Amino acid sequence: MCKKQKSIKSWNLKIAKPLYCFFLAIILLIIPLNAESLSGPEISFSSNEMDCGSLILVMIKNNGTEEPLVTWMKKKISLVYCQANDAWVGFIGADLNQKAGLYKVVIQLPGYSFEKSFCIRINDKDYGTRRLKLPRKKVELDADSVKRAKREAAVIRSIWSADNTLPKWDGAFLMPIDGDIVGTFGKRSIINNLRRAPHTGVDQAGNKGDPVRAINNGKVILIANHFFSGNSLYLDHGGGIISMYFHLDKILVDKEDDIKKGEVIGILGATGRVTAPHLHWGVRINGARINPLTLIELSNTL
Repeated sequence: MCKKQKSIKSWNLKIAKPLYCFFLAIILLIIPLNAESLSGPEISFSSNEMDCGSLILVMIKNNGTEEPLVTWMKKKISLVYCQANDAWVGFIGADLNQKAGLYKVVIQLPGYSFEKSFCIRINDKDYGTRRLKLPRKKVELDADSVKRAKREAAVIRSIWSADNTLPKWDGAFLMPIDGDIVGTFGKRSIINNLRRAPHTGVDQAGNKGDPVRAINNGKVILIANHFFSGNSLYLDHGGGIISMYFHLDKILVDKEDDIKKGEVIGILGATGRVTAPHLHWGVRINGARINPLTLIELSNTL
């Protein structure tokens, strides 16, 4: 009796093992169809640290068509789908005055119950200081000019606090003109022993009449003649990225115009509080003052 039971058990094992292998093979064939949900996305950063006034590139692959949710400095970071990389890409930046330390970026995939946090280190950076002695009349403003400058500053602040629009930018950002850099980002000035605001853009040399181009697709959100910056143009590239172009001789577009990357938007000049023709231009990302050259450099890796 015992021998008979043993032979039946042995026979069952012979049948069960092939069946187990068969069903396992079926399962393995099915799983790859939804492998994304098991393996998670491929998340990469151009670096795990940056200087204040700089940024890093975020790239998220293997997420299908749904845009990931990226949160940085308590703000939602909009991404663009880059076909060349088959990935969602975007930028996170640190303001020029951001305190050094570790900061968290959170990435979520709504359709996959996926959430992961990463630490990014922000470092202090000394962009240099220049000390000048100038006649008082060249530095101090009269009461009317002070009032005007304050009104204009309030208008500009409203731009930084506005809600982000959908991304319009596409691929690499361009230089607006071809001139040499004659004024660097972040440099601080001490004039007549008084500390002044840092330089929040870059200055490029040029001749009056040179064409100024849009650094990427965008919409014109502000055209104005301001006390310090003269004829000024602001472009919203969507996703929290705004570029600005100062001291223009002429502006060739209108507010609310949709602009294409590389389109001529103005003519270089010397309007505002300047002494010679040049282009001052800058970038803000989610309100943070960013060295625009880092945006050019990183976007050209896409």
